[in-house]
Amino acid sequence: MPTRREFIAQLSGAGISTLAASCAPTRPMPQPRTTGRTPGVVQSVLGPLDAARMGVTLPHEHLFAASAGLLTTWPELFGGRTAFRDKVVDRLKALKTAGVDTVVDVTPADVGRDVRFMEDVSRRTGIQIVACTGHWLNPSLSMSFRSIDELAEFFVAEIERGIDGTGIKPGVIKVATDREGITPFLEKSLRAAARASKATGIPVTTHTYAVGRGGEKQAEIFEAEGLSPDAVCLGHSDESDDIGYLTGLARRGYTLGMDHMTSGLRGPSSGLLSWQRRAESVKQLIDAGFANRIFLSNDWFFAATIAPTGAMESLDKINPDGMLFTTRTVIPHLEQLGVSGQVIRTMTVDNPRRFFGGA
Repeated sequence: MPTRREFIAQLSGAGISTLAASCAPTRPMPQPRTTGRTPGVVQSVLGPLDAARMGVTLPHEHLFAASAGLLTTWPELFGGRTAFRDKVVDRLKALKTAGVDTVVDVTPADVGRDVRFMEDVSRRTGIQIVACTGHWLNPSLSMSFRSIDELAEFFVAEIERGIDGTGIKPGVIKVATDREGITPFLEKSLRAAARASKATGIPVTTHTYAVGRGGEKQAEIFEAEGLSPDAVCLGHSDESDDIGYLTGLARRGYTLGMDHMTSGLRGPSSGLLSWQRRAESVKQLIDAGFANRIFLSNDWFFAATIAPTGAMESLDKINPDGMLFTTRTVIPHLEQLGVSGQVIRTMTVDNPRRFFGGA
């Protein structure tokens, strides 16, 4: 059997573009369904959920970040599946006690998504969990060779049939770009997400590199595909304090994920904005009239095997509150800055209900 490199070289030598064209699927692009989704309903890992019952929602979190299937193939790296489950259950129960009702887990398959695990911990804790379809930054060879329409078909199949043969359906599509910009694969992924969203009514949430105005670049692609900004949350927008950049996107109709607050705990040497500066940007957006375009979240996780061993322990020391950081620290600080309880509710309850519920 040839090595992976030899196999790719063989394809290239044979004229991979010609081969791809000759083997390209002739299936039609996904089209908007005449039935559509049910307005006001979001898919959770325990089944359809009335969006009015989402309550206080963290719209951008991860139970863990890993490689595809790793929790199943190498559970010892997590301390064992049962031990890790018990850890997650304890942390989610603490969230529930603190008043959080719903966690949107934006971990696609390539970052280790395990919907049976999500289903298990949701039942044990009472925390409602919304899973995602989509793709993060680094494609496998199999995904890198897929066309836009093939990727869209994969996203739509998970939305309509369920994930990994479970019948558990995602409630959001997650895609990403970062400091490298819009690479050829990531452009395919963004366009596929737009087409799948238009076909199913499921919204899109993203990972952006806001320092490089990445949200604008994503918006160009979404709009070229005819996707309404109302259906898109541009994640990690709090990495930038350029209020012109932020208000420009909000004015166009995008939701801004001010969801990287915990990155602001790493100190001035990291070159990242402090969490206080990020909170001030939230206040500026509110004062500019865009409270209805803001999500608050942490982008936290309970294990991260995509980082060196010991990294999670170090992160827990920096942020012992984990997913409770927004609840315990950011929101009280916003209140000190003069943000009312009603506006806090708008950002944490009303905006997620509208966005994920499709109302």
